[in-house]
Amino acid sequence: MSDDVLSLSEKRMYGQTRPETHAYVGSGLGVTRVETAGGQIGRFSLAHRCAARDIAGANGEIAVATEEAVLISTDEGFEPTGFGPATAVGYDADGLVAAGEGRVARYDDGEWWEMGEVADVRALSDDLVAAADGVYGLPGCAYLGLHDAADVAGPFAATADGLYRRDPQEGTVGPRENWAAVRSGAHGVVATDDGRSQPPEASDVGRVHAADVDTLYELTDRAGAGPEPHWQPCDLPVRERVVDVAYGDDTYAITADGTFLVNTADDATADGRGGWRSRSLGVPEVVGVAVA
Repeated sequence: MSDDVLSLSEKRMYGQTRPETHAYVGSGLGVTRVETAGGQIGRFSLAHRCAARDIAGANGEIAVATEEAVLISTDEGFEPTGFGPATAVGYDADGLVAAGEGRVARYDDGEWWEMGEVADVRALSDDLVAAADGVYGLPGCAYLGLHDAADVAGPFAATADGLYRRDPQEGTVGPRENWAAVRSGAHGVVATDDGRSQPPEASDVGRVHAADVDTLYELTDRAGAGPEPHWQPCDLPVRERVVDVAYGDDTYAITADGTFLVNTADDATADGRGGWRSRSLGVPEVVGVAVA
């Protein structure tokens, strides 16, 4: 039997047990669950059939936006929440937020509570909303500037003309002055591991990734990059456009072609060889990856 078809439990028979993570990939086929541990990509299966528009995870829960409903994971599977059609889902410090048909709402105690109106929302993360006409802030949906935003995470926004970082300061004249360009060119993806990355001058930056149409980058201050953090191209095993990044024990990414990627530190793998590994899931119309 080849290594590719071994389950993660079988692989652990031959080495140290590693923490197992279930990642969830949203696509036009539905929600695919992928087993990973110690840099290995194990079995994957269709957990729920739907046409996913967005996917997010936090606090042991996975949420999915579809053209009919917002779904959340339960012990019985994925169940509708009563929101209706949605284009984006995300989590902030207070729980699940969804957007669709011009409204943004929070899910609390089994009910949806309106937070404001924003048209054509593309992404939700922490206290930011990415929309066709720019970035908005939660909970009041105040306009924060920029335009044609594709993704948000922590203090970052990925837009059609660049990757920006928000630096709120007292005494600024308007919200547009709070954004500083950190990379030029169209970016479709930005992700942070906790939504609270370190300031630019910090020597210990957390995990931050961003992707343009060609390359996935990691924000790093590794030796040789100089005193300022550096956007280092990731050495991926495939040349495909990355459409989303998520974090758990490792870093996970998914491409538009349905290739699942995991990046693990050397000392966290059974063979002592970390880095990026990949496996094709064969799913169409990929929209994102999430870890609960």
